[in-house]
Amino acid sequence: MLEPSNHRKFDRISAECDMDFTHPSTGVKGSAHSINLSAAGILFRTRDKLTQGEALSISVKPVNPITPPLNAIIEIVRVVPVDGDEYEVAATIEGIKGV
Repeated sequence: MLEPSNHRKFDRISAECDMDFTHPSTGVKGSAHSINLSAAGILFRTRDKLTQGEALSISVKPVNPITPPLNAIIEIVRVVPVDGDEYEVAATIEGIKGV
């Protein structure tokens, strides 16, 4: 039997931790919970309604305090409603920011 092909360029790793985001154009802030990430993208859940094509500045805060946060600029590629009042958001990482 053939294995299903994986068209991803990078493997995803579990990254269950809290994160914050900011809309660069308006300064409006929100919070989310990351699910997984790769070298090129991130998947997270939030109660904030976000829009495909929107850019956000994010800070993913690892559970282990010695691991530095991931600060990046992302572009949303998919928003799917889940669990009533939450959205699952997939985004590409467009750039990494310094601490």
